[in-house]
Amino acid sequence: MSAAAQLVVVGLAVAAAGLYVARAVWRTWFGAAAGKGCGSGCGKCAAAAPGEKRDGRFPLPQV
Repeated sequence: MSAAAQLVVVGLAVAAAGLYVARAVWRTWFGAAAGKGCGSGCGKCAAAAPGEKRDGRFPLPQV
């Protein structure tokens, strides 16, 4: 592979990494719309299904 082709590949990889970081920063600062729950996307703010108890703990199977 020639030096020019390697430079193009590296440039594309660096650009993709920069876009990924920029997207993550944008979603952190501006991604949460008002009135849509907490906006973190972890699922803790979602309403529990009927008959489901959500206290943040998961039961372990008895051995």
